[in-house]
Amino acid sequence: MGGRFSKNGKFENRTIKDGKRTNLRTINLYRPRGMNPRGRPTEIQIACLESRAEMPAFDSEIEQLLEEGGVLHPSWGPKKIVANGKVNGIELVRCTRVFDYAKRFNPSFDPSVTTVLETDTVILAIGQSTDLSFLADADRSLVTARGTILVDETTLATPVAGVLAGGEAVSGPSSVIQAIATGRKAAVSIDRQLGGDGVIDEVLALASESDPWLGHEEGFASRSREPMPYRSVAERRTNFDTIELGFDESTALREARRCLRCDLRLQIGAPILPPEPWLKFDQAHVATVSASEGVFQLLDEGKQVLRIAGTPDLRQALEEQLSSNPMARYFIYEEAPMYTQRESELLQHFLQEHGRLPAGNDLGDDLF
Repeated sequence: MGGRFSKNGKFENRTIKDGKRTNLRTINLYRPRGMNPRGRPTEIQIACLESRAEMPAFDSEIEQLLEEGGVLHPSWGPKKIVANGKVNGIELVRCTRVFDYAKRFNPSFDPSVTTVLETDTVILAIGQSTDLSFLADADRSLVTARGTILVDETTLATPVAGVLAGGEAVSGPSSVIQAIATGRKAAVSIDRQLGGDGVIDEVLALASESDPWLGHEEGFASRSREPMPYRSVAERRTNFDTIELGFDESTALREARRCLRCDLRLQIGAPILPPEPWLKFDQAHVATVSASEGVFQLLDEGKQVLRIAGTPDLRQALEEQLSSNPMARYFIYEEAPMYTQRESELLQHFLQEHGRLPAGNDLGDDLF
């Protein structure tokens, strides 16, 4: 495929082989007087049909272009070359849509919106069209207005009995994955035409349970991808050396240790913890406590212990605290016939751990 220019400088936007219309995807433009002493361009501009969001490139690739000083003109298509014995510029026309309602590549333009970019060199990246020259004249009814093969969208059958078609010959510019998918779709149709049920699934390997011990290293499932180091902008603007420098040994090891098993990561849930021992300190929960001997602990909003106390009647003591201890938000209790001894044990433990008594207790409380 290729493009050509007529004698008046207009870009005819046609394939060399059969004259069928194709579309320019990308134009690389070099500014006039934009060459440095070594003959390298000092400014490169790129115009493309797609909007920035639709561009068939990774975001990182676009960012690298901009880092290197490239100027991007998305949503523009070629109209004609501006020339006077040599290239002086190119006139662009606004591209309003790249894909049609069926998500096929089928650009449309607004001829009232144009712009001219000055340049002295134009490099064209021409789109593709299907080579259907193998079809006999009698089979030209198989060809759509877009230059693709006509098929039933459900079965991929063509108007010729027993002939199915798929891939870019049907869809236009697409991807390898989509082409493979249409091959599978065609296989289903063929199986049904031959009397089958259309089920072509085949188990090539039995699914196995993931090893739950895989990736037990702390934090393995939340580690992020290691960033790839690149050559500096100054280095990569002057040569065609590989931009990505690769990982050193320590970085490569960190990258290898992070979780790449998404299925396993999803199986590993949060650890099952025992139920929280504290209850909300309100009338409803206090009412569930028995009127027996025991020890209670009151906790604040941050679940820090405010008071430890033994009592001959847990419910009554807690009800009294409801009105007298506004800082308490939670409580813990345990029934203990020898509640004074248990109170002393808990206070001593708290004192050893914190070096003080709870805020609601004082030195007058019996520690022994």
